[in-house]
Amino acid sequence: MRRFLILFEKLPIDVVSVKSGQNGPEVVTACRCVNVGLFVSGDLRRNVEVSLAIGQPEDLGVVTYPGSALKRVSPDERSISFFLLKAMNVLRELPLGGKKRMDNGMVVQRTNATDLLREWESSRIYVSSLDPSIQPKQVDVHPQGLFLYELTSTTLTSLIENIPENSLPRPPHPERFILDINLYCDQL
Repeated sequence: MRRFLILFEKLPIDVVSVKSGQNGPEVVTACRCVNVGLFVSGDLRRNVEVSLAIGQPEDLGVVTYPGSALKRVSPDERSISFFLLKAMNVLRELPLGGKKRMDNGMVVQRTNATDLLREWESSRIYVSSLDPSIQPKQVDVHPQGLFLYELTSTTLTSLIENIPENSLPRPPHPERFILDINLYCDQL
């Protein structure tokens, strides 16, 4: 399974913005990440999950779009943001440590950073890095891994061992990071 984890400090979303299609920049970025990560030629990548983590390391809300189980979502921003809005409403009701699978296949959970990474510790973890000298071909990239992109901090990155050998180039936008990884892995 190829997993993408995009960490947001906040993800402000509301019914009015979703219905009007006037989402804020964070929501637009989140929707693009899901679109680029999962949708290909009118179908879903069944071997990919896109997770959006929101909050602080001690209390993260995580919304996962699993390609293998996702139902009734289309690649347009309005559809993705509508499902994100529903997930965020479920997330608000979950206690820390709680997890719920929604009827559309999405998984919503509240956890802390350490437990989240432990959940995926069997995966090889790759981290987006600002080091311009890093090229994907310099790293032994496996298509089955966790690919981490933090928008504003390095909170999760600091919890991961062996970062230098698993660093990947960091484009300015997470959706480009996902696109580059998918294109690279599709060629393997």
